[in-house]
Amino acid sequence: MPKYVLLTAWAPRCFGEDATLLASSMPHIYNFAAGPAALPDPVRERLASLFAVPDDFAPSLLEQSHRGPRFLDIAARLRSSLRRHLGLDEEFEVLLMAGGSQLQFAMLPMNLAAGQPVAYVESGHWSAMAIDQARPVADVRVVFSGRPSNFTALPAIADVPGDAAYLHYCSNETVHGVQFAAPPASPVPVIADLSSELFSRPFPFASLGGLYACTQKNLGIPGLTVVALRRDLIERAPATLPGMLSYRAWAAADSMPNTPSTPAWIVAVEMLDWLEREGGVAAMGTRSARKAETLYACIDRHALYRCPVDRTARSQMNAVFRLADPAREPAFLAAAAEAGLVGLEGHRAVGGIRVSLYNAISQEAVDTLVQFMDHFAGQG
Repeated sequence: MPKYVLLTAWAPRCFGEDATLLASSMPHIYNFAAGPAALPDPVRERLASLFAVPDDFAPSLLEQSHRGPRFLDIAARLRSSLRRHLGLDEEFEVLLMAGGSQLQFAMLPMNLAAGQPVAYVESGHWSAMAIDQARPVADVRVVFSGRPSNFTALPAIADVPGDAAYLHYCSNETVHGVQFAAPPASPVPVIADLSSELFSRPFPFASLGGLYACTQKNLGIPGLTVVALRRDLIERAPATLPGMLSYRAWAAADSMPNTPSTPAWIVAVEMLDWLEREGGVAAMGTRSARKAETLYACIDRHALYRCPVDRTARSQMNAVFRLADPAREPAFLAAAAEAGLVGLEGHRAVGGIRVSLYNAISQEAVDTLVQFMDHFAGQG
């Protein structure tokens, strides 16, 4: 049995003086928040060093000009590493943008619709928001909606209109806990919102027309959105668009039409370096599958926990569930927090419990959570 590290104020009451569970007198907090999300401990330690004020009080890395040589070297490393991990050739432009996914919800139809209809999959909270943002600027056709099942299932996508400019889908819905196994088949370019699963498993990036992902899940902190688009799609952007809303303008400015969020770029480089040291995307995929399997097995073996999502659509990144008696959920969350298991509150739109299993979450963290859940379920 692994030596779990639990808050000693809580562990004796629940487990007695079990030496295995009380392996350390120092509390260890496991952060399962959906975003801003946990960073790996080695990255946190590295950032503490990078962002420290030098002894001579010279400008720290956080104070470097985005046009200066030190930051430009970081920017070059970030672009190179992203392209390598994505496996994209020069057919794609990789942009480093701001504004999060919600800005992309508006920019995509503004730049790519080009007078054609656009097709959307409505699989949960975030894809629904993308549809709402697209409707004022394009003819939106929803080819599938999960509303009838309350966003708990993902049937195969069919009847994508061949005259659509693109098909948009959210590969992993963080709020409703559903995830597509693979991109949908489509006669038109597919644009994927990969914000909450980027680099968590092997993925056919090059088969897409484009993708975007904000970085506060698996790639660092808020302030950076990675956008990769086929160059031929970028050329659709109307020349009349304001520069800050034009993919062509962002590409021409080398992703720096204004001052970027330099801390987010720096953290993304460190995260990609860590990813490579840990075995890359393939290793993350193996870990993600094991962590999700461990957690869902716990949920399914107890009558107390109920996951509403169809088993074929369950997310490896965001597991959602309710307690059979919802009135016990505040007590569950309070006991979990006292045990050093934080960030488990469900999204405000749906409530319940949500466990985010991003790359920085270790198997040990999941095992500790499962042990807590087993005990809580046994309390009756």
